[in-house]
Amino acid sequence: MSGKLGAAKVSIFVNIGLLISKIIVAIITGSIGLWAESAHSFFDLLASALAYLGIRKAEEPEDHSHSFGHEKFENLSSLLQALLITGTSFVVLFEAYQKLSGPANIEFSEAGIALMLVSIPVTYLTSKYLGDIAKKEGSSALEADSAHFTTDVISSVAVLGGLVLVRLGFSFGDPVGAIIVGLVMLYISAHLLLQSFYVFMDFSPDRKMMGRIRAVLESDKRITRYHKLRARMAGSRILVDVHIHVPHEMPVKEAHTISHEIEKRILNEVPQVKEVSIHIEPD
Repeated sequence: MSGKLGAAKVSIFVNIGLLISKIIVAIITGSIGLWAESAHSFFDLLASALAYLGIRKAEEPEDHSHSFGHEKFENLSSLLQALLITGTSFVVLFEAYQKLSGPANIEFSEAGIALMLVSIPVTYLTSKYLGDIAKKEGSSALEADSAHFTTDVISSVAVLGGLVLVRLGFSFGDPVGAIIVGLVMLYISAHLLLQSFYVFMDFSPDRKMMGRIRAVLESDKRITRYHKLRARMAGSRILVDVHIHVPHEMPVKEAHTISHEIEKRILNEVPQVKEVSIHIEPD
């Protein structure tokens, strides 16, 4: 099992534990904020499952129907996550808005406060773990999953603040906390939709990434120039295509060796790049 799949499994188990505990305490307290958090955790669990399936599919080798691999299945899972979270966020916001006019009585708010105090550090540590693996393995699905847990920390703090206000006698604190949870969910979904849009539309990497690729080409004095440098994102991979020019009297074997060395340098110095196609032209 790859590190990415192992991390996705950890995410699933953590989300299951958080979801069960939040539902139990939401039933005990009747808190709309905790019900919103439960909905948030449910879709986080669904998102983690989609991430796991997306990573499994993305790791399959190229075949006759997918010559460039299956990397975009990770981004497809992120897109589905975003659509699910968007719908849930509107439901949460609508319910919380209705509760503002007549906040319900919250019983045993101490149970909710205790749960939030436990779930916040658990969520933070899980987010950090997933983020580290995503950065190391180059996984867009895990990066999205890590973002879910990061915003979970924010929404859990909002719910905690709302329950503390309820405990102090301010009943509006609970629906206000739920509204913050809904807004956080909406922000996540917008971010994931935008990221998926970039990949599916074959956007080029950012200028910094392209600059690193150009630096490799420009530092090799054996080529006279280069042109038609193109790159596109395919899931967590970056695919590069470039034409290099060599002196017209250079032997084909030597030019071929140079192209291989440049390819290896780009792959080593820009780890996000997974495939480089170099065309050789005489100057």
